[in-house]
Amino acid sequence: MSVLTQSLWITLLSMGLVFVSLLLLAGLMSLMTRLFRDQEPASDSPKAAPASDQGDLIRAAVAAVTVALAEQSQSAARPITPAQPTIVGAWQLGMRTRQMTQKGEMGRK
Repeated sequence: MSVLTQSLWITLLSMGLVFVSLLLLAGLMSLMTRLFRDQEPASDSPKAAPASDQGDLIRAAVAAVTVALAEQSQSAARPITPAQPTIVGAWQLGMRTRQMTQKGEMGRK
């Protein structure tokens, strides 16, 4: 058998094992969800809260809106202004050019 034929058989075998293991894991997950799922069917409509809880829910909603409005008014977000360009002197420009040249020479080696 040539090296190319062996490598193709190994690839085919390993890909087959991967797909078989994925199918096995998917089957196990499906089986586990069927076995360990709650027996009570979930109702689509939410349950109505008793009358005494309605007042608590309204007070909680009012408090949440109040806090959200207070936080919105205290927001410290400001628009970003672009940085002003700085003036570079001739000496600084020469030093930066020399450093870039040296780094470029090191990258070529």
